[in-house]
Formats: sequence, C-alpha cells, structure tokens
Amino acid sequence: MLKKYFLILLIFTSLASANVTMNSPSSFHVGEPLIFSLEAIGGDIKLPVIKSIDGFIVTQNGSSKSLSIVNGKRKQNIQISYKLYPNKTITIQKFKVLIDGKEYFTKEKIVSQIKVQKTKSKYIDFVIGVSQKDLFVGEQTIFTLTFKYRRDLQIVDLGFAAPSFSNFWYKQISQPAKYDEGQFVVQKLNYIIFPQKSGKITIPALKVDVSLVDSRNNNMSFFGPAVRIEKIYSNELVLNIKDLPNDIFLIGDFKVKENLENKELKAGDALNFDIEIQGRGNIDDIPELKLDIPNATIYDNKAIKTYDMIDGLYGGTYKKSYSIVANEDFIIPSAVLKYFDKNNNIIKVLKTKEYKIKIKKDTQKSTQKEIQLHKQQKNENEINKKNEKEIVKVIETTDNQKLLYFFFGFIVSTVVFSLALYIKNQRSKKLHAELPLEKEVKQTKSTNELLNILLSYINIDEDLDKMIYSLENEKTVNFKQIKKDILEIIKQKEIKD
Repeated sequence: MLKKYFLILLIFTSLASANVTMNSPSSFHVGEPLIFSLEAIGGDIKLPVIKSIDGFIVTQNGSSKSLSIVNGKRKQNIQISYKLYPNKTITIQKFKVLIDGKEYFTKEKIVSQIKVQKTKSKYIDFVIGVSQKDLFVGEQTIFTLTFKYRRDLQIVDLGFAAPSFSNFWYKQISQPAKYDEGQFVVQKLNYIIFPQKSGKITIPALKVDVSLVDSRNNNMSFFGPAVRIEKIYSNELVLNIKDLPNDIFLIGDFKVKENLENKELKAGDALNFDIEIQGRGNIDDIPELKLDIPNATIYDNKAIKTYDMIDGLYGGTYKKSYSIVANEDFIIPSAVLKYFDKNNNIIKVLKTKEYKIKIKKDTQKSTQKEIQLHKQQKNENEINKKNEKEIVKVIETTDNQKLLYFFFGFIVSTVVFSLALYIKNQRSKKLHAELPLEKEVKQTKSTNELLNILLSYINIDEDLDKMIYSLENEKTVNFKQIKKDILEIIKQKEIKD
C-alpha cells in the first residue's frame, strides 16, 4: 500500500515539475489579431518554432521567463505569446515541446471567427459613413468617423487606430473636430477616399478601446482609481463601385492650357513650353506627359501638383514644363488627355494646340564653315596636281654609294622629322589660342550668356553635354569654376564650330 502511494506521489510530482499548456480564446473578431500563448515548466525546455497556422503568418508578441532552484534542482517557467491575423475560422494544431528530454504535446483547438456587431449603448455611440455609396473607380467620396459619449462618463483614455482603407486611395482632409451636442461630447474626423477597383467593397467596422474609471472596483491604487477597458465597435459600410469606360482613368471636370515662350528662335537656343491642367477630380492619377519631337533634345522635370478642396470637391493643378533645343524646324505635337464627365455621362477630350517652330540659321557661322570647306578642297586639289607631276627615276648605284646615301638619308630624315614636329606643336599652340569657341566662352559674364553660346554645341562631345545640362538644371552654380572646367574641355578636345 505504501508503494502505491509513493508511485502516485511520484507521478504527481513529475506532472507538477514538467508541464506545457496552450492558452487561446475560443473566438476572434474579423479584422482583429488573434493572440495565443505557449507556457512550459521544467528544467531543460525546447519550444517549437511557429511560423504559420492554417496558412496565416505567425509572429511573436512577447515572452517572459523565470528561474528557480529548489533542493539544488533548476526549474524554469517560459511563456511566449504569438499573434496572427486570420480571416476565417482556424484550427490551432497541437505542438510538441521537449522538457528534460521528454516529449509533451499541447491540445488542438478550433478558434471561430465572429462578425463584429455595432456597439449599442445609451452612453456611447460610434458611427462611420460616406457622402455617397455608388461610385465609379477613381471618384471621390467623403468618409466621416463620428464618436460621441456622455459628458458624465469618466473616460481616462481613448485608444483609436487610424482606419486602413484597403482598395482605396485616401487622404485626411481636416483636423479632428470636437464639440458639445446636448449632453454628449462629439468628435469627428474626415477623410477623402477614392476606390481603386470595381465591385462591392466593404469597409469593416472600426474599434475604439475606451478606458473608463471602474466604479465597480473599490480598491484604490497609489497611482489613482482602477480602470477598465471597454471595446466599442462602429457599423460597417458596403460601397458599390463601377468601372470607368475603357481606357479612361480620370473622372471629374478638367481644363487644359499651354504656354509657349516663342515660335521662332535661333539654332541651339532653348525654347520653354508649359502645360497646365486644372480641375476637380482625381488629379493625382494624371501621368507624366511626354513630348515626342524627332531631331530635338527635350529636357523636362517631374510635374508639379498642388491640391485643394473647393465646395467639398477635391482637385488642384498639374503643371509640366519642358525645355526644347533643336538646330532645325520642328513641330510641338498636341498633347491629349481624356476624362469621364459623370454629370453629362460622356467622355471628354482635352487637347493642347500643335505649334510649328521656326529655327533661324546663324549665317555668319555658315559662311565661316563654307570658307573653311573651300580652303580644304583647294589644298586637296593642289596636292593631287603635285602627285600627278611627280616622275619616278631609277638610278643604279654602287654598294659604297648606297651606304653613304642611307647614312645621309637617315640624318636628313631625323632633322626633318624633328623640325616638322616642332612646327606642328607651334602651329597647334597658335591655333588653339585662336579657337573661336574659347574666345566666346572667356567673354561671357553670366550663366545665361554661357548657356546660350554652348547650346549649339550639344551632341558634339559627351563631357561638354554634361556641363551644358548642369548649367541648365542647377539654379545655383559656381559660375567661375564651371566656366574654367568648360574651357579645359574645349582646350583638351579642341572643340570647334
């Protein structure tokens, strides 16, 4: 009999010294996290690595650990909390835990998903709404969040997370408003939202954690009265979203205008051209407008967008600027933008004008090039005539004469080659000093003067192109230093007209 009691006591002691449990709620609300924990007690503990449950990613949500030594034996208590966001009823499978070399298993548990029900209370109300529920993709609606509570409620804190609008582009359009309404305090917050896909889209109920003074608890804390947390839920919304007509991504009412600096300019000069779109609607969805002009260099910056609200309608201004450089006549094509006018149920087309730009040739530079080409052709003709008059004679010589001629020819060739090299260097220095472009650059006194001179030399040299682009796009540059760098490029690469 004594042995039997001893065996029961041994089993009880074993269970008390080595134990594992899984703690989890039996249900969770849609859109809220499910939190569960594993707890193990024993000497040497190895908990499982949990990465997912029923296909949903699991992350650690915190842990705690304690250690005690009784009669020389080490015992620890480990507890790890986990979090996941399921969107359906799930089964938490059993987990294996190793304690002091032995296997222990938790129990499997089904956790049900339950739909949130709006909180009904005569003390607190939480409502969400929209200005309209039937929309097109990209059309605005005003989302309003209203939370009100009785002034006599002893509220310590409100735990509210900003809504996450899945399948909507959104922006907060005002600061939270707070005012009294009878015996209630009302707080309001407005967002403007734009649906990004069609179909029936549900905005789930939102939650506020309200911290209240717990009048049911008479125990006083050193830091103040006891507090309890009440979860307050709003209603949910269902919106009906329709597709826009094919190939249309804008909806609202827009106008377009363009600004052209000049219709006639010199070759190599820069022409400024601007496009501006104004209106009410999803102006954020206007893409970067590009110009396609053959035989021209186009510099453009990212469009500048400004936004505002007028009479409850969202909109603003889209402005795109271009700088165009060309050496021959060109056409600025018409830019086309389509949008859907919901009020008239039609597609409207916005177009800028098409512009023909005339390039004035620099006659002085053309004359200089023609004179240079004429001189080059004349030199080539003289060389050809000289070659035609040359006669080749064959003279028989002795071996001594050949040796003497060879030695004499070597000496003469060396002298002639050295003299020719010297003359070439002197001519190069003189010619370099007289380069027209270098003189023009040296005479410039401002960034604009320097830019106007260099624009006609685009696509001649890659390093020079970089300097020109730097001059055009940087608002503040070290003029003296960049001028010095440009002169160095012209000298090294002998850049001419």
